[in-house]
Amino acid sequence: MKRTPVATLTLLAAGLGLGLPQLGAAPSGATNASANASTSAPAGKSKFLVDPVGTNSPSTNAPAMVDADAASAELSKNADDLIAKGNYPEAILALEKAVKLTPDNEELHFNLAFALNRVGRIRESIAEYRETIRVLPEYAEAHNNLGNLLMKTGDLGEAVKQFELAIKHQPENSNAHNNLGTALARLGKLSDAVVHFQDAIRLRPDYAEAWMNVGTARLGQNRYQEAAEALDNALRLNPRLEPARKAMVRLRERVAAAAAAAQSAPAPTGGAGSTSK
Repeated sequence: MKRTPVATLTLLAAGLGLGLPQLGAAPSGATNASANASTSAPAGKSKFLVDPVGTNSPSTNAPAMVDADAASAELSKNADDLIAKGNYPEAILALEKAVKLTPDNEELHFNLAFALNRVGRIRESIAEYRETIRVLPEYAEAHNNLGNLLMKTGDLGEAVKQFELAIKHQPENSNAHNNLGTALARLGKLSDAVVHFQDAIRLRPDYAEAWMNVGTARLGQNRYQEAAEALDNALRLNPRLEPARKAMVRLRERVAAAAAAAQSAPAPTGGAGSTSK
């Protein structure tokens, strides 16, 4: 079945609990602006008939029957238009009707999850992403978005699993690598986190948020030179990336404090066997 690009949810992960600046999940921007623009039931699936309004045909007195897939597609199109206008509540109503007609259409579940998240109905959004994965287990973006929501609710262990599944099904997904790194960093696994931040950068060298996350993680490891280089790259790519700017300020404070401590440290005394005059 031909599939169209889908939207990616965005979150900003909380700090590492070490007094560090925040690590960022997948960045917001044009690629995350709206839900998938086109949804359709997979080819070859069985169809059934419904009476959408409960009225009778004026010519035959038989129920006015319509194809369920066609009705679902029309509802999906209406939902796309509503999402584009930012009318998420009405889009949710249309998509809920559509998934009842065609419950095995993964794009409908995905777009419903997207819209539910936009209005803050997080638990329901999580449930719809799980439905998306039930229909299409290899749907990488659904795993990625589900992981983001689980991370938002504090379920870091399950979030890690979802990001790992996203990468398994789509190894070139830079957002999933960055998000997995964020979850690992929040679990205190900074070295493992850096590996995935660097994978995200390898896949997308201009990924400012991933550069920032490398810098923040290296700051947490007191590896100041590497932190400075990564944060410099982040700010070069996006001078308006405020968390990176704050991380750089914190880095300079740490370096200055370390230098002051070194200067004020007492001079070493003579060791065993030294003599005094």
